[in-house]
Amino acid sequence: MSHTHILHYYPILLFPQVSCCEAQMAQSPESLLIGEGEVSTMSCYFTTTYQAFQWYQQLPGREPTHLLTANSEKNVAEGQFTGERLEKGKRSSLHITDSQLGDSGSYLCAVDTQ
Repeated sequence: MSHTHILHYYPILLFPQVSCCEAQMAQSPESLLIGEGEVSTMSCYFTTTYQAFQWYQQLPGREPTHLLTANSEKNVAEGQFTGERLEKGKRSSLHITDSQLGDSGSYLCAVDTQ
């Protein structure tokens, strides 16, 4: 029997204490409804380029935990998670393979603007 679960996804953009220009950003999708064993993909988009994207997982009732850093055009794999830096640093994607019920939670994309 296949169980279906929701992966809520929302990115955050980290700004330094003093920032002259806030970048515009978007995310896709805002939430995912997938079955166990499936592959899910989420992305964050920016109007400016960044050298590195940090991906975090926040499970219900817990603090966010760091999954991986995507800082090159090559895929970065950490267990069932794979991250990419795309479009010359304007987009990053996170892929979750073989999704399980325990993966349900929020996924965050962060960049360092300094």
